[in-house]
Amino acid sequence: MTQRIVSAGFLLAAVVVLVQAFAIPQSEGYQAVGPRAFPLLVGGGLAVVAVVGVVQAFRAGPRAAEEETHWPSVLMLVAALAGYAAVLVPAGYWQATTVFFAVVARVLGSRKLLRDALVGLVLALATYFLFDRLLGVTLPPGLVRLAI
Repeated sequence: MTQRIVSAGFLLAAVVVLVQAFAIPQSEGYQAVGPRAFPLLVGGGLAVVAVVGVVQAFRAGPRAAEEETHWPSVLMLVAALAGYAAVLVPAGYWQATTVFFAVVARVLGSRKLLRDALVGLVLALATYFLFDRLLGVTLPPGLVRLAI
């Protein structure tokens, strides 16, 4: 039952994202990709994942819910996400993302903190350079500014 509710919630979220994406005014000009492109991509991807989840939930039948949701983990992940949102600007994108990655990995069962922090750092720096330096999307630099 839980998978059905969650999948239906994701489907509803996809509809909201897509409706809001189509409400973004499309600018006239020579842009190959307008401001709607990324929200439409996210909404479409969310819709596909939600539809697959709904189909799987209803195909499995009512007895498939043998594995219960581990609510303490869900609550810890929500708390980690709220903490990430709270410290993102003051701490900086790559610093907050590194810590967030390690915390989420820990909640999901990893016990290799150093490895998780290093993987988080590599992913955070890679996305920071991609968005901030290459695409020009300003991300919060935070406490320790990168010299590069």
